[in-house]
Amino acid sequence: MKQDRWKLFLKALWGAVIALLVISLIAGLIGGSKFWSTMLAGSVWVIIQLGALTLLLIIVVRIKEWIEKQVANVAEQKAAGTELQMLRQSMERIEEKVDRIEKVLDGISE
Repeated sequence: MKQDRWKLFLKALWGAVIALLVISLIAGLIGGSKFWSTMLAGSVWVIIQLGALTLLLIIVVRIKEWIEKQVANVAEQKAAGTELQMLRQSMERIEEKVDRIEKVLDGISE
């Protein structure tokens, strides 16, 4: 299954943040840090910021996909309108030919 680049980016970003948090916790345990509350507050701040960035990125990507679909639909409708007009012109030419054939047949039957 092919994944979008933005999904891979988010996975890598969250993976890096989790790895850094684990490393900082291990370093805090080994070093006997007395500033657990400061470290946890910093970690919470990073996670909140990353969560906001993630939501913003998802919203932007979804809006971009929606706009692309709308543009594709408009282009498709335009192409269908052009095709319909060509079919109408073709029908008019066929009707003219049928009218000429009817005139010829009326002339022969008289």
